[in-house]
Amino acid sequence: MIAGNAIPLPRSRAGASTALPWRDGPFPLRDHALFRTLACLIGLTLPLLTLKTSYYGTPTDLSSRVAVADLVCIVTLALLILRGSPAPLPWSAGVYVFGLVVSLFPALVISKGPEAYAWTSASAIAMAFLFYVLGLSIGESRRVTAALLAGACAVTLAESVIVFHDYFFSSQWFPDPMEGRARGTFKANGQLGAYGFCAAGMLISLGRVPESRRLRTLCLVAGLLASTFVFTASRRTGMICVFVWAVAFAVLGLRFSHRRFYRFAGKRLTEGLTRLNQSDGFIQTQHRNIIRTSDEWFPMGFGPGRGRLIDESDPEHHEIHNGLLAVLVEQGVLGFLGFVAMVAVPLLRRPLGRQSEERALRRLLYCSFLLICFVFMFHNTLYRDRTFLLFLGMATAIARQESLRPQPEPEGGS
Repeated sequence: MIAGNAIPLPRSRAGASTALPWRDGPFPLRDHALFRTLACLIGLTLPLLTLKTSYYGTPTDLSSRVAVADLVCIVTLALLILRGSPAPLPWSAGVYVFGLVVSLFPALVISKGPEAYAWTSASAIAMAFLFYVLGLSIGESRRVTAALLAGACAVTLAESVIVFHDYFFSSQWFPDPMEGRARGTFKANGQLGAYGFCAAGMLISLGRVPESRRLRTLCLVAGLLASTFVFTASRRTGMICVFVWAVAFAVLGLRFSHRRFYRFAGKRLTEGLTRLNQSDGFIQTQHRNIIRTSDEWFPMGFGPGRGRLIDESDPEHHEIHNGLLAVLVEQGVLGFLGFVAMVAVPLLRRPLGRQSEERALRRLLYCSFLLICFVFMFHNTLYRDRTFLLFLGMATAIARQESLRPQPEPEGGS
């Protein structure tokens, strides 16, 4: 069923039904070149959060949080709404948005703090969610997906030049205040680590979608380069998750033992494992404070940007570093359940019929990555990460299409 009209299945010479072709998605055919260009621009601008070489930390005002990729995303969605029909939202996304709206009540009426900061945080979360919405539509089109991945590959290769220069040479182009770390074109090294992790997941997991073998190879190379960013940024959780993803893929993919697996490596893995075993007083204290203040934030949450209320005595006003608990404490139970369900949808959506080895491998890659994302979120706020939510939307769209295709693809297809 495409655009509400039944179409006959193509027949082989023997008369048997073959696989349905890859859908063109919700993008109008007459505007496909335009949307491929916009998708490529989104991929190109994802890591471009700042071009200022001086370090000034993570911004708190709304204007400083707006990135070029946000503007391209809004323009693309607007054109899609005007000229086409965006992909439908899963029920989980509706629950998540409803939870965000409900959490504005305690943020503006009950919780302490400037209203402007609550609106700024809510706007940042909503903007990140729009990348998920756009990803749902992009993931339904093979050509638009390929264009976005091509842009992401190009910018990741360029970003790697900056990152490796600043990591290995003392005269950094984008100085970071912490010794032995790089931040690239991001406002903090933590953002570089999160981008590297999410970009690696997107490029490697979805890099088998494009028809071009050259682009597939480029996605693999760029994805492996992106995975090294978590090491140059010294993100302990990212180091562990990159390693665990490789192990999980190897364990879950025993049926592919005759093929060459993707391998992740880095000189800081041992250091990350060692530090993980050490007591982290800051994280442990935050967890205790979350439990201590549960009668104040349960069930609607403190509100967007109000997570720091778990410890009002903290002079630095740190946000909650655990991404899953941050959603729970700030956006309440509804927001938490909606977000977890959004991540789980591609995992639980089972494909119909027998899968080709190619399609099974693709599913294994993005499912194993999403499972590791739950670990990564123990110390990272992926719920407002553009790259992650864009990938999540694309993976959800692909999983949704897989569950609607009754026939397997020929071996080697995608």
